[in-house]
Amino acid sequence: MLIEFKVKNFRSIRDEQTLSLVATKANKELPNNVIDKPLKGLAGLQFLKGAALYGANASGKSNVLLALKYLADLVENSATELKPGDSTGTEPFKLDRNCITEPSEFEVTFEANDVRYLYGVTLTSQRIIEEYLYAYPEGRAQCWCHRLYDEKDEKYEWDKTAGAFKNDLKLQGYTKENVLFLSQGADLNHQQLTKVYMWFKAQLRFVHLSAGERGIHPGATLELLNNDLDHDRVISLLKSADFGIADVKAAEREFDIESAQKGSIPRFLHKEADGKFIETQINLMHHDTDGTPIAMNFDDEESVGTRRFFSLLGPWLDTLKKGYTVFIDEIDTSLHPLLVRELLNLLFCSKNNPHGAQIVFTTHNPVFLDQTLLRRDQIWFTEKDESGATSLYPLSDYKERGKAALGKRYLAGVYGGVPFLPEGLQL
Repeated sequence: MLIEFKVKNFRSIRDEQTLSLVATKANKELPNNVIDKPLKGLAGLQFLKGAALYGANASGKSNVLLALKYLADLVENSATELKPGDSTGTEPFKLDRNCITEPSEFEVTFEANDVRYLYGVTLTSQRIIEEYLYAYPEGRAQCWCHRLYDEKDEKYEWDKTAGAFKNDLKLQGYTKENVLFLSQGADLNHQQLTKVYMWFKAQLRFVHLSAGERGIHPGATLELLNNDLDHDRVISLLKSADFGIADVKAAEREFDIESAQKGSIPRFLHKEADGKFIETQINLMHHDTDGTPIAMNFDDEESVGTRRFFSLLGPWLDTLKKGYTVFIDEIDTSLHPLLVRELLNLLFCSKNNPHGAQIVFTTHNPVFLDQTLLRRDQIWFTEKDESGATSLYPLSDYKERGKAALGKRYLAGVYGGVPFLPEGLQL
């Protein structure tokens, strides 16, 4: 479960910005939208099942998601993919000359296996400047890692770790200057560090609705169709979405890739262990006026919206089943807002979401600015200042009475996060 994320000097984010999924105590509405998970040291706090990020084009809302994805990728891959001298890949704020040579900073607070953790990294493209990890199994901080680069002596200073942490001086020595200690520890099977590593690798999910020429890949949904219970859930959702779909048929056949003409390689192609290439053909079944089943080819005969909704069902149901924290950029891409609203209602329903799955998504659509769908502390805005730097702030910062018409007020610029077009577009 994600609790809080901070980022500084990354892409359009110059100054430190904070995204918090801690529920405000003043807001008692929509109790299904919060997670009741007692954590030692955080007595009385509840946590949000999601947040919506609004903002004008190029205001930086996608960069908030990309910042956490960058950190997660570095945790997962730095020990195995970065060689000495390789760049860490960070992207400091370019519109301020002073920031270009300054390090980027990331800090995330999260819960894994009923324990709260605080993990932070400060780094340049050449090296990790600072890295720290604290665990709170009993509510008090236990230092599991804190290293700081001493530029004068050109070496790392390591703080003494808590007695509960199995320290390994050899592991410290193995960790290169451009590699995270957390990543290195997991690569060498350090039991405690691997548990933390697995939150980044297994619990965070980043879904790209517009990935590839035809959108998100439907593979995850196809996998669910192999299980009877999940198959029925997928079909039920497709039927209730008003696409006119009665069933799904998927067939596999061997594909001769050596004799295939250029440009004729099918999209749903995978290689088996024996080296054979297998093509999957997806047909969504409709009924004609006589009730006869009619197959429609997924790629050639279904709309973009239908393909995206079908492909999203797999990750969505998997998220509900396993309690992931998922990030989706432009959630309503080619999807009707009423469909998106119903998907969100599924996630906010405690019965359908027993493991506290969370979603953070970006959107421009004011339809979701509805206090029967989202709490005020679940709505966030991004805005750029005159220097091009992103600011991130929640709607709960604004004090308003009653049920304000949030959508109208947002479009009117009351909360910021909209384009400034005093004279419209000019030719």
